Amino acid sequence: MLFAPIRAFVLKHGLFTQGQRLVAGVSGGPDSLVLLHLLTRLRAEFELDLHVAHLHHGLRPEADDEAEFVAGIAKAWDVACTVERAGVAAIAKEKHLSVEEAGRLARYAFFARLAPAAAVAHNADDQAETVLMHLLRGSGLAGLRGMLPKASNQWSVNSEQMIIRPLLGTTRAEIEAYAAAHGLQPRIDPTNADTTFFRNRLRHELLPFLETYNPNIRQILRRTADVAAGDYELLRGLIEQAWADTLFPSPGTAITFNLARWRALHLPLQRALLREAISRLRPGLRDVDFTPVDNAVEWAQTAESGHTADLLGGLCLKIVGPTLIVSEWERRLEIRELDASRRDYEMPLAIPGVTRFLDWQFTTEVVETLRVSAPSLRSGVLRKTLRVLDRWTAFLPHPQTPTLKIRTRRPGDRFQPLGMGGHTVKLSDFMINQKIPVTERDRWPLVVSGEAVLWVCGYRASEQARGGAGEMVKVSVTRQATNDNR
Repeated sequence: MLFAPIRAFVLKHGLFTQGQRLVAGVSGGPDSLVLLHLLTRLRAEFELDLHVAHLHHGLRPEADDEAEFVAGIAKAWDVACTVERAGVAAIAKEKHLSVEEAGRLARYAFFARLAPAAAVAHNADDQAETVLMHLLRGSGLAGLRGMLPKASNQWSVNSEQMIIRPLLGTTRAEIEAYAAAHGLQPRIDPTNADTTFFRNRLRHELLPFLETYNPNIRQILRRTADVAAGDYELLRGLIEQAWADTLFPSPGTAITFNLARWRALHLPLQRALLREAISRLRPGLRDVDFTPVDNAVEWAQTAESGHTADLLGGLCLKIVGPTLIVSEWERRLEIRELDASRRDYEMPLAIPGVTRFLDWQFTTEVVETLRVSAPSLRSGVLRKTLRVLDRWTAFLPHPQTPTLKIRTRRPGDRFQPLGMGGHTVKLSDFMINQKIPVTERDRWPLVVSGEAVLWVCGYRASEQARGGAGEMVKVSVTRQATNDNR
């Protein structure tokens, strides 16, 4: 009663290729047991090299019996079987994931090691729950597609393994009826009734409630997935064209866009490109909400070079010159760590020459004051403005001793901003008032002479940076992108 529809679904979506090696993820529950039974019936027609995979999560006392049950079924049905154990609780703790997410990560990574394709037992009711879950979390069209009959394994590191879902058009009721008709006796996981899990609350509480408004809600959600999948395919062409038009070459650890071209796109395409960047840098990240992406898009409309903002999933947005960079957050060091490795965070400024400091580059040359001044050099206003020609260039006195250095801030640093009549402020207060992002302050470059801060780069020179006629040091600073694009 189910074999013919499943066979037709397999053919419609091209789930198998002739003679393919296929691993079936089998937990021992009704869905996966019915999946395996159907695959054994399709095995001869498609000449499948079928293999059972069972991952013992190490979370429940019943798990040992379930692993033995699956191994016994595989032997009885003449299917090769691999049972592996994973410390899912430890994975969840190490990677700061829920136990549910950690289990999924371990399971799909396990499948990827066994075969170029893996069949899993997601059914039509799972699809309805997935679409509703994505809707509640504010996902875009990609999320409203739900699960696809055939998709790449996002947790596969060294291969392009495909995940196939032969039961995606089959309801849970149909699966249970098939199991009963064929005398299958699956194992029931008691955690499926645990409503502390978000999906279980949807299944046991929210969907039954929604059915009091519309008894066909599950079918409507599945239809929404089909419509969204079609619309998304149309949208993909626009996204890929915009991606090609705005992308700068960059390494795998960062994605760099031409900022002007990105800002010229319509807002929906801006959001779509950020979502695409997230999916490429965080392929295992699920259920990307609308809000953080929208906040990031709004921030990037007006943010200035050198500023960084949080995106999500450990990723950030960074404006560097004419580029918009999506990358991992750099590790931010605490003051105590800076003190322990001071040599890495303080270095002499090459005069003349080029000095690289963290992700900054300093270029210096020695100039005569008169070469860059006007006849009215003695004017107080001109003397003040001359010290910082533009935001990223300053003219500082050429010291004999001590030499100029670049370093990061230290506890107790004070600063005399130029133009404030010698008034001294805490450097930390100055950074707050200038709105230097909090995540940047411990690594923001300062040009110093001895203990005196002469220039908070990009913001203000110090009264102590005043100089008279004679030699000056012209200091220009640029920030280096993670892919070394200027």
